[in-house]
Amino acid sequence: MRVLIFHFLDKSNSKHIKIIKNLEAAAINNGHQVTVLNAFDADNFQFLIYEYIAIVTTSSKLLRARLPSNCEDVFKKHGSMSGIKSCSLVVKKGLFSKKMNNLVMKAMEKEGMMIDYFKIIENADHAKVVGKKIG
Repeated sequence: MRVLIFHFLDKSNSKHIKIIKNLEAAAINNGHQVTVLNAFDADNFQFLIYEYIAIVTTSSKLLRARLPSNCEDVFKKHGSMSGIKSCSLVVKKGLFSKKMNNLVMKAMEKEGMMIDYFKIIENADHAKVVGKKIG
């Protein structure tokens, strides 16, 4: 299965880099063809070529959960995602990880994605376990 790990994480944060690498390695071990893409680097990109999309975000440090500023714009800009199986993964940071996961899932459902899995990632080791369920 062609899997896209589409993340809104900081590329300079070593914890985030380890989490993405562990998610990718676990999905590859399940026999999937995996592409990792940062949302901020996604120009002229189409989601249609993937059978499964994992959206990875982090909750904000502020006193409320908020989608990344470009999240909905990115979803609309890069083609239809209607009917594509997907999962929502939120890296735990602060108190509002569950609420952030709900916000991400609402945005995904608004675009027509079929969510079959969601999880809050505690740390890089937990990402190995979570990555096994991608796809």
